[in-house]
Amino acid sequence: MSDDPLTPEVPGDLVGARWWTRAWAALIDIVLFLLALVVPAVVVVVGVVLCWDEPADEFVADGVGILLIAVGAVLGLGVFVWGGWLFGYRQGVSGTTPGKRRLGIRLVDVDTGEPPGGAKGVGRWLVPGLVGGVQGPGNVVQLVDYLWPVWDERNQRLIDKVLRTRVVVDRSRQSSSSPLS
Repeated sequence: MSDDPLTPEVPGDLVGARWWTRAWAALIDIVLFLLALVVPAVVVVVGVVLCWDEPADEFVADGVGILLIAVGAVLGLGVFVWGGWLFGYRQGVSGTTPGKRRLGIRLVDVDTGEPPGGAKGVGRWLVPGLVGGVQGPGNVVQLVDYLWPVWDERNQRLIDKVLRTRVVVDRSRQSSSSPLS
């Protein structure tokens, strides 16, 4: 047991995931999210091209072009909602994202060792993005948050400390899978 009340022991003595493993999992998740954004982006670009009047060098509100821009914007909003559901809510409920599952790590509540729940998952996904949206100081705080596990003894990000969560090695997944999977 730890003497420090601010860093309670995780039930089952779970091992914190290394920073590089977490970074690779995040990279997998980011690539999936960006791939989902390709379709809406292409639809918007096609709409803008259709609305652009080359000889006049100006934007002309053409019916089909405006429709494509609107459809692309709605699809883009849908991708962000899907991202919040998959990388936020589902991560909180199941403890994993596609990247975390692939690399054998999961998100747990520090008090119970179980997945923290949908609200904490959404908060963990949304808050760093909102903080990073504040240009300048917010970007610095976001960068420090992402790098914090490098020197933290419990391998937690700042948002993990706030929400009392932790990313740990999923021993059940690692013991049931082969090294080549």
